[in-house]
Amino acid sequence: MQGRIEHKRKIESMLKEKLQDKPHYLNEFYFSLRENSHTTKNRYISNVIRFLNYYNGFEITKNTIINLQDINNITISQYIDSINYMEVNDEVKELSAATKACIYSSLSSFFDFLVNNNYIDISPFAKNKIKRPSVQETDITFLTPEEIKKVENNILIGVGNKTSVSKQKNWKYRDYLLFRIPIVSGIRVTALSEINIDDINFSEKSINITEKGNYDTKIYLDDKSFMFLNMWLEERLKLLDYDKNEKSLFISNRKTRMTVRSIENIIEKYTETATEKHITPHKLRSTCGTNLYQKKRDIYLVSKVLNHKTTAPTKRYAKVFEEDRKEAAYDLASIYD
Repeated sequence: MQGRIEHKRKIESMLKEKLQDKPHYLNEFYFSLRENSHTTKNRYISNVIRFLNYYNGFEITKNTIINLQDINNITISQYIDSINYMEVNDEVKELSAATKACIYSSLSSFFDFLVNNNYIDISPFAKNKIKRPSVQETDITFLTPEEIKKVENNILIGVGNKTSVSKQKNWKYRDYLLFRIPIVSGIRVTALSEINIDDINFSEKSINITEKGNYDTKIYLDDKSFMFLNMWLEERLKLLDYDKNEKSLFISNRKTRMTVRSIENIIEKYTETATEKHITPHKLRSTCGTNLYQKKRDIYLVSKVLNHKTTAPTKRYAKVFEEDRKEAAYDLASIYD
């Protein structure tokens, strides 16, 4: 599971570089997050810097003087309500309620830090003065078995024009696994990108991974997935010119570890013509949970496979089929009437 460590070091290094020219209290806030995962640290620090840039009127530096005591609940509420778009990696994205809720948590954590370290007397978030953005439960998006077959066919024969299909040929086993492993195991995309060759246990057809919350576990592959894994390993060696120094399982056309974003692009490419649904790697996780529940009707098994700490988030997958049962009752009644 060295891929997790490599990814963590990369983000930590990026954060330290980002904070070099920022006020000292931001560096202290960063160290106060030491118990959090590297991805959470990155989100929190980035969200706080964006807010301070907004409040300051331009990008803050280590020499920027901000009277933190003057920042009140009205300013923060207006900021959260007003931001509907954010630029991430040179791409403008519309913010969801969940993203706004994350910004709320980031700023709340930051101002708690300021209070605890005597930078300010009271947090603007005290006494629930700032309303947390409500995140409504949305319908689960997942692929049906029929749609899965269409996507797999897209990957194996290629999509787009002749040039695109030709370029995809050398990478079809990799792309097949990037799609297949999440729908049979429920693995998160970050953990998928972090898999190294050394994480594979060939005798038991499993892969050791580190999931959300630095939780070490393993996923198991079915025979078909394992067959494609072996085919990809052979193709991967050829693409690397038989260089065994690269440890990551999934490499890009630059012959280095794939990023989460590049995996997202691949999933989108092969699914957009197979279904009208917008499919992301997280929707592949939903596909795993929903179809597993339909097959087994065991909420505890689904929770275990998806590495949920409780069954609360897993119950959403069961709800999908409760609605089907309700509709079935009305359909039958209409036949009898």
